[in-house]
Amino acid sequence: MAGVLANNEALISYFDSKQAALRGRALAEETRDGLGRRSRVAVLAREADGSRSPYDVPAQAPLGAVAGLVLGGLLGSVAGEAGVVVGLFFGWYAGLLADLWRRLARCDLLDRIQDGLAPGRAALVTFVGVSAAGSVERSLAATDAVTVHRFPHRRIEEDLAREVREAAADVASLVEAEVGDRRPVNTTAVIAAARRRLSVLDAVSSRLLWLEQQQFESDVRIINRERHEAPRWRAALIRARLKEERAAHRRRKSMLGASLDGVRAATELAVRCDGA
Repeated sequence: MAGVLANNEALISYFDSKQAALRGRALAEETRDGLGRRSRVAVLAREADGSRSPYDVPAQAPLGAVAGLVLGGLLGSVAGEAGVVVGLFFGWYAGLLADLWRRLARCDLLDRIQDGLAPGRAALVTFVGVSAAGSVERSLAATDAVTVHRFPHRRIEEDLAREVREAAADVASLVEAEVGDRRPVNTTAVIAAARRRLSVLDAVSSRLLWLEQQQFESDVRIINRERHEAPRWRAALIRARLKEERAAHRRRKSMLGASLDGVRAATELAVRCDGA
């Protein structure tokens, strides 16, 4: 998914309900980047029965079409006026395809985030430039939302592992402060925020681990069906693909399992710190 959101990232803010996420959207949309552009926001939710709520994909600038027109015109100018016309047309067409691909990739990203939501929960996904990410996160802090960072060119399990490491490090620093008798003034609020973040990461890790297993079993059934129906000369290729899929599944499952173990270990530390 490299290049889907050039120089951008997605902030995923988790809420206890869709209504809370809608209130957070108003705050996020007021944040502007260095060029004065408003943040682009999507609200994702799952109903209490686990069904997916429909969502609107945030609009994006037609960068591909504009770049295609400029590049096509420049290249076509070498062949004269006719070349400029042809270059503009093909450049514009190629740019439109690139914009469409970016939109489809963004939909795929939103679908994966929604898949990770527990029933009754909601998330606010804000697409921002790197310079505006901090402002959006600070504006949402007052809502008690738990915000994590998602870089679309990375796999979601990698981003999850990073967030778990950061959350565990925060809890470890609280424990060190307890040992050194350097408790923060607002210790109760700090610990509550840490436990809330860990709770969200636990739910996401568990959900993604379950989805990974379901997806793997489905893929294996499809590949095995293809192998049984394929001619002998294709059987070896399909077996190789199945082997690669198993290896990839083991890697993803291992990462997600490690994240879940890390979250639960950090949660135990936070509970002990809270009871100290």
